[in-house]
Amino acid sequence: MRPDRSTSEELEAILERFSASIRASILKFGLQEKGIDPEDVFQDIRLKIIKKIFSANKIRSPASYINSVVHSTLIDCLRKSRAQEEIFQFERLERLQQAGSQKDVGGVDTLIRRAIGEAVDSLIPSRKKALKMFLLNMTVEEIARSLNWTPIKTRTLIYRGLDDIKKKLKKRGIGHDDRS
Repeated sequence: MRPDRSTSEELEAILERFSASIRASILKFGLQEKGIDPEDVFQDIRLKIIKKIFSANKIRSPASYINSVVHSTLIDCLRKSRAQEEIFQFERLERLQQAGSQKDVGGVDTLIRRAIGEAVDSLIPSRKKALKMFLLNMTVEEIARSLNWTPIKTRTLIYRGLDDIKKKLKKRGIGHDDRS
């Protein structure tokens, strides 16, 4: 179907009229912090509007249609981001389990590893969760974002968890000076 002049004019009018509110809606969700480019989201929304205008169906209420498109596109982007984050976390956990299942040559490393594992498992749940993710080489920001915590809370839980583990290992006679 070849677009006629009125369709092109309608498109330009809608995009000009609503582009500021579309951008404001996109920016209020803080997508950049979640690794989503707001400009990509804007382009997705723009494409959906273009498809609708050039289809046989007319937009009866542009404001409500634009609002619907903006929110459905934002939800889709956030779901996709969350799914990718879950896959990323699953892969990290898998690597940790594989590394943990590999047998050490010396029995000392296995005993120390077991003692550390028991010390981590004995922590309160929030510290344990934060520390296990930290031991997977996740940054404080990644942990905070995935658990919906502030970076300050996350950092505090990690440091307190590490301190608790040091104390528990010291009680068992294992200290960081004992390594050879």
